[in-house]
Amino acid sequence: MASVFVISAVISIIYFIIRFVEMRFVEKENKPLKFLVRDSLLVYFSVVCGTFIIDQLKPVMQDGGDKIAPAVFTDNPGF
Repeated sequence: MASVFVISAVISIIYFIIRFVEMRFVEKENKPLKFLVRDSLLVYFSVVCGTFIIDQLKPVMQDGGDKIAPAVFTDNPGF
């Protein structure tokens, strides 16, 4: 589980760097770093939550959605 946090941090740092370069050189605007940090934290928590959801759904996805016949009595009663 610790690797999830490391991967999320790396993705957030890469996002921060790309947005910073875009802000300084492409848009040529000086926005406060507060907004970049906020967006990077949002990316971090999104990656952590997304990884958690995928880990929870992994058993369902691995089963392939096999159709299980319902346990219902469908024959004539024996009485």
